[in-house]
Amino acid sequence: MIIRMSKIEIIGPKEKLLETLDLIHNRGVFQPDPQLLERIELTEGQRPQALVLDEDELRERTFFSDLHARLSVLIELLPKTTGQTSQLQPLPVMDALNELANQHLAAVRERTEQLAEHRQEVETLQRDLSFWKALEPLTHDLPTGSNLELFGIAIRDAQQLEVLENLLHERTLGRCHVSSTLTADGALVGLIATTGEISSQLREALTSEHVPELSVPEDLANLPIPQRVTALSERLATSLARCRTIELQTQEMSHRWLPIYQRALAWLEERLDLYRATATVFTTQLCFIIQGWMAKTEVPELKSLLTQAFDGCVVLEQQAIFEEEIDQIPVKLCNPGYFAPFEIFSRLLPLPKYSSYDPTPFIGLFFPVLFGMILGDLGYGLVLLVIAVVFTKRFPAHHLASDLGKVLGVAALYACLFGLLYGELFGDLGKVNFGLEPLWFDRGTELVPMIVFSLTVGVVHILLGSLLGVWSHLRRHQPREALIKLVMLLAILLLVLAAVGWFYPHPWLATRPLLLSVAILLPILIAAEGLLAPLEMLKTLGNIISYVRIMAIGLCSVLLAMVANQLGGMTGDILVGTLVAGVLHGFNLLLGVFAPTVHSLRLHYVEFFSKFLDLGGRRFEPWHK
Repeated sequence: MIIRMSKIEIIGPKEKLLETLDLIHNRGVFQPDPQLLERIELTEGQRPQALVLDEDELRERTFFSDLHARLSVLIELLPKTTGQTSQLQPLPVMDALNELANQHLAAVRERTEQLAEHRQEVETLQRDLSFWKALEPLTHDLPTGSNLELFGIAIRDAQQLEVLENLLHERTLGRCHVSSTLTADGALVGLIATTGEISSQLREALTSEHVPELSVPEDLANLPIPQRVTALSERLATSLARCRTIELQTQEMSHRWLPIYQRALAWLEERLDLYRATATVFTTQLCFIIQGWMAKTEVPELKSLLTQAFDGCVVLEQQAIFEEEIDQIPVKLCNPGYFAPFEIFSRLLPLPKYSSYDPTPFIGLFFPVLFGMILGDLGYGLVLLVIAVVFTKRFPAHHLASDLGKVLGVAALYACLFGLLYGELFGDLGKVNFGLEPLWFDRGTELVPMIVFSLTVGVVHILLGSLLGVWSHLRRHQPREALIKLVMLLAILLLVLAAVGWFYPHPWLATRPLLLSVAILLPILIAAEGLLAPLEMLKTLGNIISYVRIMAIGLCSVLLAMVANQLGGMTGDILVGTLVAGVLHGFNLLLGVFAPTVHSLRLHYVEFFSKFLDLGGRRFEPWHK
């Protein structure tokens, strides 16, 4: 249902404005609408002016905005802690927090930069250490005491290694030795041993082939490889220790100060919200004026709170709602009990206007019926009912999955009901094995009754929507539009009765007088609506015929279930047959959930709601913390 709203005006002395806004924010039930005052026709001297903050208030807002920005950066840089809250009242110590925030922000930024540098150094040292650790065993194959120059290279793949070996042997006339191995992370590296006099020539060859030489700090370049590995390990340990020291210092600061800064940031956000809210306030020389909307049931409590908090200085009054304001009233939907879960479907639509209807109750009433008519199988319904119970019990109330479970449970009950009426239990399995007979008719063989049943549902649904459209026009004080819609509804009803009389002749359903009545009503509609009237009639008839999809989709489900049973029986083996039939029934059940849901919602959204629902309402968005 659409909650009834009241237009509210709150008036009080200027000095009480921020306190009043704070109280309203705490309640979270009032939505300001500054356009309400703008619609009132007043002379220039009488008209209230938009609130302009004085110099002190502007200075305070600027100070709070700047501090809010710095605290946001500081909190983002500090590591997160859990389970800590602060009860600090920030306002009395705001100047001290401002100074501390500057100091802590500078310190944290410096530590963050240092930590980034040390982590980059750690990453480089780990990579170099991995390379040289892998190359160290290769030095054992070289002659001891030799005066060879050693350096490492990174190799792309085995093919490049082969090309490189041939090139180096050619350039150095065989006066170098290349060996290779894999690092711990799978990279291919090589160790080149050569004499000092041709090392420069060898490096030129590597550069021409785009083979990078493994880096090493300058002060370690002349050390033997085992000593390089030891020195790199020591440097890595030192860098890791520095990182841990900086992290501990930052964590200690965060543990002590983060809850305080988070509390201060929350307070600043609330205060800045109040300053932003002043943009919706109007003032006279001495008073402030706020106009807006709130739920009618909340008005007495807010009025009482304002009276108690300000000793009657701040007054709340309900104002008359003008006709031109009706479409501007914000909309809040509330559907307790049975209808609440069905809001998951109504939320797919734009909000209805305040003067229209909440689509949720209509979906709650008719969607499960249409779903059950389409699926209409006792076995499938029981399976879905079990799934619905699991969803409902597994997830907390108002959770999306819980709401889906409740909707599915209601729809499954109707599927079971229509399954008894159609005599279906996993297709024809109930009839063949358990002697289950339809209580009404077998839709798998009696197509005409099912078509008539579907069209009858369509007629009732569409005519109900048209009646609601008539009532909607009357509520908006539009008698002409209501009368036209009523005449259109009568013409459609006469055409339907004429069609029934044509196919099922009966003395009181004489087709000719019915068609003659339609012929009399049609010129009236054309005179009132123009040539769009016949098109609207054809569109409505098309909407009714669209309900034949109930028969068509349901018939497909029945036939798929029967095919599953037949294929399972054709296997000649109970186990294999059960498996085959179970897989096909599972697939049919998935279709049996998806297709009825989509087409039932389409019959609501396109055929039914188009007859009376007026969309495009404003969402109710109250001030709140």
